[in-house]
Formats: sequence, structure tokens, C-alpha cells
Amino acid sequence: MTILMMTGLPILLSACGGAQAIQEGAVYPADRAQTSVVDIQVFRDETVITFTNTTARSFPACRMWINKWFSKEIPAIGVGQTVSHSLHDFQDQYGDAFRAGGFFASDRPARLVLAQLEIGDEMVGLIVVAPQE
Repeated sequence: MTILMMTGLPILLSACGGAQAIQEGAVYPADRAQTSVVDIQVFRDETVITFTNTTARSFPACRMWINKWFSKEIPAIGVGQTVSHSLHDFQDQYGDAFRAGGFFASDRPARLVLAQLEIGDEMVGLIVVAPQE
């Protein structure tokens, strides 16, 4: 009996590894007003968004917000640079991912209606182009 308990104990303890820590995301800065809208059009292709910086201004690394709820840190965007990001990488303050859809998705994909860049104390709006249906 003692041998059984000694051999079963490591197996039992390894099964109690615990749950993974929840990765909390940022909270939308509702106290900040959007200061401007720049001529950067955001296109959605199922689970990916793509945009090109067509302005004469480069943007530093910042946080990108979609629908005033989900966000992601993005690297700097140079003039004329085209950037793509997976919508699955955008998380809310509770660590939940944006419902991007896709082939194996069990829920309907969420609509993309607003995209903004949080640059320091400034909120800059981008132009979201609705898909043609």
C-alpha cells in the first residue's frame, strides 16, 4: 500500500498543475477624446486587418484599438508602410480575444466598426472600410 501511494503521488501532483494565468488586457481610455482622423483605410479580410499608412506622417509604436474594446500593441508604422494584423491577437481587458471568425469558428464573427491608435495622450481615428456584401 505504501509503495502504491508513493508511486501514485507524483502522478496525482502533476495533474494539479493549476490553471494558466489570465492575460488581462488594457482598458479603453474612455476619458480621452479622439483628436483627429487620418487617411488610413483599414480593410478586413476575414480574420486579418490590413492598412497602408498613406499619410506623410510616421506613427510610433502604439496601442491599436478596435471597437473601443479590444486592443493590441503594434510596432511603429512608417510612411507608405502596409501592415497586417490578425484579429485574433486583439484582446479586451478580461483577456478575451476579438471574435474574428474563420473556418472553424463556432460563433458569428464580430463586426469591425471602429479602429483607433492610442499614441501617448492622443487618440487618432482610422477609416474602417466595410466589406462589400
